[in-house]
This record gives sequence, C-alpha cells and structure tokens, in this order.
Amino acid sequence: MATTEQLMIQYGVAWFGFDEASGNVFDKLGLNYYVGTVTGATRTQGWNGEGSAIQSNGTNQYVVFNSPVVPNDVFTIKFKIKALPNTSAGSYFLGNVHMGTTNANNGFTLLTASDYIRYIEVATNGSMTNCYIDIYGVLDNKWHDIIISKNSNKLVSIYVDKKLYGTVLSTTNFNATNPLGLLNATSFYGQAGRWLNGQLDDLQIYNKALSPSDFEQKRLVVKTTDNKNLVLSPTSARVKEIPNTAEYMMLAQGGVVREIDSAVDRPPIDFTKPTTEYELVTNNRTPLGKGGMFTIPIGTDFKTAMIEDNY
Repeated sequence: MATTEQLMIQYGVAWFGFDEASGNVFDKLGLNYYVGTVTGATRTQGWNGEGSAIQSNGTNQYVVFNSPVVPNDVFTIKFKIKALPNTSAGSYFLGNVHMGTTNANNGFTLLTASDYIRYIEVATNGSMTNCYIDIYGVLDNKWHDIIISKNSNKLVSIYVDKKLYGTVLSTTNFNATNPLGLLNATSFYGQAGRWLNGQLDDLQIYNKALSPSDFEQKRLVVKTTDNKNLVLSPTSARVKEIPNTAEYMMLAQGGVVREIDSAVDRPPIDFTKPTTEYELVTNNRTPLGKGGMFTIPIGTDFKTAMIEDNY
C-alpha cells in the first residue's frame, strides 16, 4: 500500500543500496550513521540492472557494520540475493551471532548450505535453537527477493519473491549487541572461511513486521461527471490524471498517466511498471476539472483518498 520511500519514513531503520562506487557501505537514510567497513568485497551490477550490488567471489571477503542495526524485538529484513550453493558447512552471510562459537548474546544468522538458505536463531553458547526455516529453490544464481519479519507475537515469517514461504515461532529473546555482519563468517567473531558465493543488494531494515502487500502501491480511480469538478480532500496528498484515450484499459492492462499539477518536468508514468514517482498536490481545494479520470494512492483507510464534489 506504499512505496519503499514511504515505508522508510514511517518504519525505516536503515537502507543499504550498495551503490557506492567502491569502498565502505553507507546507510541511505542517514538517521543513525550506519557504516559498513568493506574487506575485499567488490561491487557489481545491481539486481535490476541499475546501481550496484555487493559481492563475494567465494574468498575471504566481508562487510562489518558499526552497529547491530537490526532491532531485537519486532523487525523486517528485506534484501535481494543472487547466490550459488555452499559446499562447506555453511556460509553465514547476514546476522549478528555465529553458530558454534560462544556468543555474548542471543541473536540470529542467515546461511547458505548445499541447496538452501537457512534463517536460524542462535543462543549464547553458539547452539542453534528450534527456531529455523530452510528456504529451498533460491540458490540458483538468479536474483530473489527475500523478506524476513518478526512480529510482536514472536512469529517469524519468510517471504520469497512476494509469496509466503513459511512461518515459525521464535523461542529466543534477542539481546545481541554485536555489529551486523555480511557476506562471510569472518565478520562474526573473526571466524575464518564459510563465505558467500554470490551477491546481495537493496538491504532494508524496518522496526515493524511487514509483508509484501505493504510494498504494493494501491490506487483509487475516480471519474468526474460532465457537470461537476472534483476537489481533493484536505487529507489527500497526491493525484494523477489518466488521459481520456483508452481510459477503460488502465484498470485492465495498465496505462500511462500524467501529472495534473504544476510539475511539468516529470515524464509520463507507466502503470505497468513499478514506480515510486509522485508529486505533491496543494490542499487548497482547487477543482481538478470535469469529465476526467483520476487516480489517488490509498491505504486501508479510504479517508486518505476522500474526494469531494464541487458544484
């Protein structure tokens, strides 16, 4: 029901795009000055052909952040991964504790194995708890979108490519203070080996349990009558007009919309493709015109998209 930018404003903790030309990794939000120190890892083309991703080529390459980053109670971790199977005991590629090593605190880790990715919670003695999920079918050297969320009821949900993969009830009270590590077990207590053979991109951290539907932008479509204008409610912030040509096709197949406010420098927006483009519209009750069709982003509360007739 929202764009990534909107969700970040509301619930964002950190957002790492890995789009720096080289060197260390910086948080795009800049709220808490999170920085990831890069050792050996390099940049490659991003998941969507734009920007960059961070990669390990199967050698001792890793990233260590200056903070745990991931909240201990309620959180969402969203990232893109493109990786091959790991033939060793497992590659710990994202987390704040390490299995098999005495840890100061309880936490979690993600690892790649021979044919799956595992989310697992780890106790202070380095042993795995009974809270884990194995994700099969993703170590195929293709990009996959992964969401891991934990809600206030301690339910951990895993989503793969926008579909629910599985759930498990957490049995661990996180209290990790270790810095977040990426790509390699070396970033977890200096353990050598067990490195990711692949790439990570678009790592997003939230302090709320989210699902794929939260990232989908929904719109209400309203059409004026010939003798009426439309006026935005003071609670509505954005609006776009659909060209009169092939109006009925917009809902069925997607179409091109254009801005109706003063922002003339924006290109047309294609509804058939994901977009985060929008423009603010002033709430001065200026009529939007008659005989046109308009779309307004909405949430679950229709009050955010209220339209008033102007006779």
